[in-house]
This record gives sequence, structure tokens and C-alpha cells, in this order.
Amino acid sequence: MIEMSAADLLMKGLSQPPQQKLVKLAGTQLNILEWGDPTRPGLLFLHGGAAHVGWWRFIAPFFLPDYHCIAVDISGHGDSARRSEYTPVLWSEEVLALVHERSLFMDPPVIIGHSMGGLIGIRAAVVLAEELPGLVIIDSSVRPHQANHAGDGNTQKRRNGSNLLGQKRIYASRQQALARFRLIPPQPCKNEVLLEYIAAESIHQTDEGWTWKYDPDAFRDLQPVSIFDELKEIACPTAIIYGQRSRILDRETAENMRSEIRNAMDLIEIADAYHHIMLDQPVVLIEELKRILKCWKYGD
Repeated sequence: MIEMSAADLLMKGLSQPPQQKLVKLAGTQLNILEWGDPTRPGLLFLHGGAAHVGWWRFIAPFFLPDYHCIAVDISGHGDSARRSEYTPVLWSEEVLALVHERSLFMDPPVIIGHSMGGLIGIRAAVVLAEELPGLVIIDSSVRPHQANHAGDGNTQKRRNGSNLLGQKRIYASRQQALARFRLIPPQPCKNEVLLEYIAAESIHQTDEGWTWKYDPDAFRDLQPVSIFDELKEIACPTAIIYGQRSRILDRETAENMRSEIRNAMDLIEIADAYHHIMLDQPVVLIEELKRILKCWKYGD
């Protein structure tokens, strides 16, 4: 295991700048970050609900030069375009379009998705079947016969009947917006330098003031669904990673998920990690992902 502080990890990750691209796919414009040699095996990183490509900015560069890495802002997130309506199916269609876009990937990549990104990855994996070389689900909860929020595997918590992410908020200053940044679900985070970086990348200035980059409409009308039955339709090698202290995915639920996936290879608990594992234990997450890819002989 490599030894590296969060500050050093962030500095090293940011020292390898990606190429930023805007691509028109699946009826929208998507913002992507791209690292590495396009002829190398691909990795596609998917963020969680209300998040953005910045969550992978200090993770993806550590897979160079062995892999070609792309992180995408799903529509309604980050610097991608907004839609008049959003559905989990539309989001999965965006991922399918990225996987099949030969100007980006010479062959289908391994999909690595956190939270909502893991749910989107599951839907894409069902469609891609054996075409997909692998899927890594990071702290995405799928329960049998129980509604998961369509957006982010139960992370869109409701308080007093209101959808927290479906509310538009405007702040008078950048400092005020940064002061209001919160992780959902709430959790402590010892790596403050990473949290501060994510917060700064999560806001932008508009004519009205400072606000979050994600579109509140993306979460306002999404209906709860369960995709548990789809797990058995996944054909590619699959790994499930969860945080020991996660409020989203516990071991029992993770084991139930693995039992449904016919080609589930790994179930990995990250010690001293909550839901946002890339903030809590980024070095361990990187090492585990590399180990998984090596076991799958992907990129050899």
C-alpha cells in the first residue's frame, strides 16, 4: 500500500491535467475529462447524484499510463447541458453512447460508478452484456422489492416531505456558497483538503448569484424504482465496494446484491470509510481498483 497524505494525493492528481471536451451524444452535450493514451484499455468513471467529474479528478490520474481514463458529467450535472426532463434511462443512454463512441474509446471500457453512477452503470451493463469488460459498483445500494430513489440509491434524503436536492438555492457570494456545502448523506470527513476542493468545484456564478452546478430539476420529479431484478442480467465481471461506515450500503445488502450477480468477483469493504469513499480513503480505493483490474487481467 502506498503512503500518501490527502494533500499530496490531490497535488499529484491535479499535476496531470486532463483534456476537457464537450461532446454531443444521446441528445445532449456532455462535459468529459480525458486522460492518457486512447489506445490503452479504457476506464469510464461515473459520479454520484448532484456531483461532477471533479470527484474523479484526483483518482483517475493514478491509473496512468496503463489505462485511458474518461470521467463524465451526466446531464444536469457539472458542466454538461441541462435537459427539459430527466430519467435514469436517459442517463444510462448517455453512458451507452459514450461506451460506443469510437472517437473516445477504441473498445468498451470498464465502468466504475459511485452511488448514482453505480446504478447507471448497472443499467448500462445489462444492455451491454458480455460486450462490457467489467463493472465496479462503489457504495450503490440496490434492495429487493424496495424502492431505491431513481437518482442516487437512497442518498436523496427527504426532510419534512421536501426533496433536498430538488430545491434551488442562490447565495450572495462564493464564500457563502462554500460555507453551505454539505455531503449527502451527512458524514464526517477527515481529509478536509479534498472536501474543500470538491466544494469549490461544485459551485458556479450565475446572473442571480452563486449556486450549485447541478440542476435541481434533475431530482424534483424522479420516482422511486427498484432495479434489484436487473442484477441477475449483468453478464460481465463485477465488483462491489462499500464503506465500512456507509449509511447507504451495508454488508448484508452488498452480499444480497453479489448473490444476484452471476459473475460477481469481489465484495470489498473499505475500513474507516463512509459513503464518499474517494474522500475518506482515496489511496485505499485506488489500490483496490488496481487490484481488481489486475485480477480481471484487464489491461495486461
